[in-house]
Amino acid sequence: MKHIIKTFSEHGTFIQPETLEYIISKEKPDEFVSFITKNIEEYPLVLTVELVKNLEQNIPTKEPSKIDADPLEIKKLQTKMLSSLYGNEPVINPRADTELDYDDPDKEDQISIPEEESEKTLPKVIEIKKVKGWKPQAREYNSEIDIIKDITGNSICEGTTNDFTKLFVNRYNSLRKILRLQRRELANAIPINKIKKSGFKDIQIIGIVKDVRNTTNGHRLLELEDESDTITCIALKKQRDVLRMANEVVLDEIIGIRGQLSKNGDLLVIRSVVFPDISIHYESHKADIPVYAAFLSDIHVGSKQFMQDEWQGFLRWINGEMGNSRQRDVAGKIKYIIIPGDVVDGIGIYPNQDKELSIVDVYRQYEALAEQLKLIPDHISMIIQPGNHDAVRPAEPQPTFEKEIQELFSDMNMTFVGNPCYFSLHGVEVLSYHGQSLLDFATNIQHLKYNDPVEIMKVMLRKHHLAPTYGGYTPLAPEHLDYMVIDRIPDIFVTGHVHLAQFSDYRGVKLINASSWLSQTSYQKMLNFIPDSAKLPIVDLKTGNVTMMDFTAR
Repeated sequence: MKHIIKTFSEHGTFIQPETLEYIISKEKPDEFVSFITKNIEEYPLVLTVELVKNLEQNIPTKEPSKIDADPLEIKKLQTKMLSSLYGNEPVINPRADTELDYDDPDKEDQISIPEEESEKTLPKVIEIKKVKGWKPQAREYNSEIDIIKDITGNSICEGTTNDFTKLFVNRYNSLRKILRLQRRELANAIPINKIKKSGFKDIQIIGIVKDVRNTTNGHRLLELEDESDTITCIALKKQRDVLRMANEVVLDEIIGIRGQLSKNGDLLVIRSVVFPDISIHYESHKADIPVYAAFLSDIHVGSKQFMQDEWQGFLRWINGEMGNSRQRDVAGKIKYIIIPGDVVDGIGIYPNQDKELSIVDVYRQYEALAEQLKLIPDHISMIIQPGNHDAVRPAEPQPTFEKEIQELFSDMNMTFVGNPCYFSLHGVEVLSYHGQSLLDFATNIQHLKYNDPVEIMKVMLRKHHLAPTYGGYTPLAPEHLDYMVIDRIPDIFVTGHVHLAQFSDYRGVKLINASSWLSQTSYQKMLNFIPDSAKLPIVDLKTGNVTMMDFTAR
């Protein structure tokens, strides 16, 4: 059954359950699938029984079926499709003597040049002319970059069961400490195994979420575990505020619960779910000089959809060649460019990607990127990290690029960091994360949407974790230190990945999703996803103000 679903999902097609049953009912399902794929004129978004029967009867296929515009139905179909592509089955709990492997491919294989390389089209390298009288103010100041937390050079995991144990113990201890010290509601938290003997009416516990599920009556069950025991907690349907908080809980995160034992003592009735969250009194840091940071995500060099004209407009603007006096003044104050991942398009990232590549070798993609970034003025410091399209290990946290790739940028003012990474710019702390787990949050929490990333980022900050659920869409490496924990509050939190240009604020933290430089791909079109590309978010490090430059209308 799975291989049938996969066959059609590779062409961007959903299979209705009744259609799948019809195919399986055939005497030779595999041959029947082959018949469909050979005779279908255009792959639809939804494969219906009617369409399949028409093919059998040699009737011309109708216009591919379209999904309803209802957002909930779109989200369900997107989730189903993405589940078939990424895989969404929970990992099996290993036995104590079992060693587990996580995906850490050979870097040499990823960056080697194939023996037979098809014709490629490199992005044009434009000529940048010196603008008479343009004196960028940022050139007057030295860069101040301090790397605070980064996996690069610190990875020690081997994929053993012991590694996974250390990862979750570190996560639990880190977030329990934050909950106990910063949330008054949990000041008297007790171990789970002491609940029944405590005699307390107001029970306070801290644990890792072992299971979440809904009852047939509409209640929400949360199973919590600490080092002493486990307990099932229930959020009652009639208590809407409590149920709303419980619906935001995901597997493997660390939370606090306040509640009261049920009459028979087998359930903890939830009064409130307590997330680590951020203090409303948080005061952000500001730089003492008037310099700006720009955020340049998801460049995707190597794709045919790379927006060359808009990109060239950006390059001319950052060099003072384009824009009105105010826009050129902004360009002159940019001291830093942060690039949070997917700098090239990569190879084999999604079905049929090879048909959309202008450069078919990933190493050549990085060479082409280097040629473009050489045109950034040398007084600007660039900070670059990988994403899921880049030639690094897929499992997060991701160390930075290999030496062979870094050498391509050796003559530039470039700092290489991992994903995620904490760093500061003149004392302003930045948490930069490519953002693959945005998909996990959007899938597992009903009110979140993939096309509204800043709302997901607020949830990440409330949970103090970038990717809590193990076994979801986001592969996680079992490092002994959980680098995905948000253990310090940033002044700026930036993500990419979803190709949208958004910014917002959450309790003093500037939230930015940093757009892309790629027009809509066939894969995005299949998912009914419209990118918001060729935008550049910019933060004034002295005031914290955020502006957005739009290069689509130039």
